[in-house]
Amino acid sequence: MKKYVSILSVLVLLLGFVAISYSAPAEIPSDTTAAVAKGQTKITLGGDIRVRGFAIKNGEVLDKESYPTTNANSPNQNYLDYRVQLKIKAEVSPNTTGYIMLQSGTESLPYVIYGSQQGGARGVYQVGNTKESQVWIHTAYIQYQGSGLLGVPAGIKLGRDIIILGNGLFLYHDRLGDDQIMAYVQPLKELTLALATVKFREGNSDLSDDATAYILLGSYKGKNFELSADVTYIDDQGNKDSTVDRGYSKWKMNSIFGKDSDIHLWNFGLRGNVDDIAGTGIGAKADIELQTGKILNTASTYYGGYEPKLKGWAGLAGLNYKFKTIPLTLKAEYQVGSGHGDSKDIKEYITAIGRLENAYTTFVYENFARSACDSALARYSKMTGLCNTQYVIFGGEGNITKSLSAQLYGFWIRANKAVNINGYKDKSKDVGYEVDTMITYKIEKNLKYWIEAGYFWPGDAWKLKNGKDPDNAWAIRHNIMVTF
Repeated sequence: MKKYVSILSVLVLLLGFVAISYSAPAEIPSDTTAAVAKGQTKITLGGDIRVRGFAIKNGEVLDKESYPTTNANSPNQNYLDYRVQLKIKAEVSPNTTGYIMLQSGTESLPYVIYGSQQGGARGVYQVGNTKESQVWIHTAYIQYQGSGLLGVPAGIKLGRDIIILGNGLFLYHDRLGDDQIMAYVQPLKELTLALATVKFREGNSDLSDDATAYILLGSYKGKNFELSADVTYIDDQGNKDSTVDRGYSKWKMNSIFGKDSDIHLWNFGLRGNVDDIAGTGIGAKADIELQTGKILNTASTYYGGYEPKLKGWAGLAGLNYKFKTIPLTLKAEYQVGSGHGDSKDIKEYITAIGRLENAYTTFVYENFARSACDSALARYSKMTGLCNTQYVIFGGEGNITKSLSAQLYGFWIRANKAVNINGYKDKSKDVGYEVDTMITYKIEKNLKYWIEAGYFWPGDAWKLKNGKDPDNAWAIRHNIMVTF
């Protein structure tokens, strides 16, 4: 690996003995009773069990005649899944903590679909009676923090955890997490500075074929406002001799730019938010993200070996109003990310997304449908964030009773550059409209049920090859979860 990469890694270790995660894991309930081990070590156990049921109609956003009669992508999908998480927190001293979260699922899914495996049954009717889940280490880290080294609070965290930068427009990995080292220091009570290295891919140990992110971030938190900024450098090294998968199987980096191509991407984020401005109940937030860099060593088949520059950008602006007399908050927000268009350069906003299903902006469009992302690397893929996408959002959420809450949001969705997702001869920026709702009922202290539903009206960007309009799409998800 290149020499400066090694130097940066060493700096991360030296710059702080020791760190806190920029995104904390799911909390263990505060009323959980801790088990005390030998000496002063305190062990706290917690976790959750969740079961969900899905009903999805026209997730591919076609018309019913366009679905093959023998294909997994049928117009109707109905299934159940479950997830088990076990969390262990070990406080071995006032300064040192270990944290582990075990999760059921598969290598790429943080849940298990009902009836997804067979092979354990005997007798005459040999169906069912199987083990269908593996237990994976979702989170595992050692964290040390103190004030002895630098004279101010500082710390380091090493291991595996989720990572989200700011509002998550660029980097949002909470679905499965990443291997990382993070160090931080607090020179002022309100100011936190951190440096991290995140290993996205470890290739062959004797080749330069890794993918690593280096992150510098700062956050200042005032009485009712917060300002934050971060700089992320992604060094993705290609190598024709590499024997490891470069990324997700549908990612087209190697097929378009060649196995030797390297990505050198810089993302700069600057954001701020303020709550309850002058006691009015009005809050505001803004976020701007800019990208630069280059793809090097491209194959001669790509524009004659042209090495494209990275020029993506994204932004967010929002207002909210919290009523003082009733438990209701109204929100209005605009989000936008650049698209590729006809340029040889990479002008679309490059996103690094791995969100949990409830963290996506829209319930139907982002979770189940293909997106308007026009990047050659992930053209019309699912779950691509703000790549060539803009949202106008309005809605609200609040408590109906002590145990019952609800939210309702409407979305106007546009592409930044015109697209034809289903292959129609003409392109359009009109992606469509969506309405989403969620109702949550707290059955008792640590047991809750919630239902999510969304309805998507596709626009002209979805026209079929024959010029017909696709059918509307909708989805419903039931959830019940106990925490302990």
